[in-house]
Amino acid sequence: MPRTQATGPAFAGAILAIALVSGACSGGNGQTVSPAASTSASTAATPVAATAAIPSPTMALVPPPTGRVAYGRYGPKGVSLFTANTDGSDERPLFPPDAEDARWSPDGRHISIVFQNSQGLIFFGVMNADGSRYSERHSPDRSLNLGCVAWSPDSLRLACEGWDDADGTRNGIYTVRASDGGDLARVTTAPAHSHDTPGDYSPDGKGIVFHNYDLATNTTGPQMVVNVDGTARHALNAETGVGSGHWSPDGKTILTDIGAGGPRVLLVPADGGRSVPIDLDPRFINANGPAWSPDGEWIVFSGATSSDLDIYVVRRDGTQLFQVTHTHGQPEEFATWVIPPG
Repeated sequence: MPRTQATGPAFAGAILAIALVSGACSGGNGQTVSPAASTSASTAATPVAATAAIPSPTMALVPPPTGRVAYGRYGPKGVSLFTANTDGSDERPLFPPDAEDARWSPDGRHISIVFQNSQGLIFFGVMNADGSRYSERHSPDRSLNLGCVAWSPDSLRLACEGWDDADGTRNGIYTVRASDGGDLARVTTAPAHSHDTPGDYSPDGKGIVFHNYDLATNTTGPQMVVNVDGTARHALNAETGVGSGHWSPDGKTILTDIGAGGPRVLLVPADGGRSVPIDLDPRFINANGPAWSPDGEWIVFSGATSSDLDIYVVRRDGTQLFQVTHTHGQPEEFATWVIPPG
């Protein structure tokens, strides 16, 4: 499901692909919880049109480099989170419904998730990389929802999409401490009737890439960058309809999708200029939510065929495609890639 799909009265849907209103997780700030294994998913959330079946894309003979990916799998109760090796082996349940956007900390030691917490707000929780010692964070603002998805390079802060259901002037990007959810700092003020959705910090920690989603017109604007102190907000180019984006490890390009733009993803120069498409296997209908491998040489993404939405990895030039998940009728998205320490 595209990240621009609306999910609630005031949420543009750039963080969560479904409304996080069922199965809210319990536990106070700092409390350790042991999530149960996820339930089975169904075909109800299949995001592609019912057309004639097509063969699976040609797979690479050589497995991708090592590491683990974290991703969400849609089911009747919401999204269950998993991790697996990049070759698809050793899949492990990470969190039961309903949560979203499992993100590795840059040091590989923790995973953050976004969900509706015990305060009744969208916020985040953090667990160890193996899924142990989960701890819910409490929002420092009882009227502000914060979909916190982007870790700072030092693994100390998270950038969040913020919105207030009763006051649209508060919509924008905020950052908080990863350790406890405190030290709320506002970065942007979204234009009226819209949301600013962060994608990633720059590798030097000085900027945040994001896009703006207009609720009135149901459109997504161009790729944007802003300094972490809120200054120098600007568009990288005029191309609209793109995702929030992930900064390359070398800081030179931003990887993003183009919604219903077909079997390709985009590299947007971080200093502005024309985007460069990465063409993927033409049997994909769409490629969504691309993210970098730790070395910047591979990409993990959700590939939509006429019947399924699975996780794939591919070299940054579009070659050596490898399928990670094989879950017919159980759509998966929002994958990220890390090499755990040790």
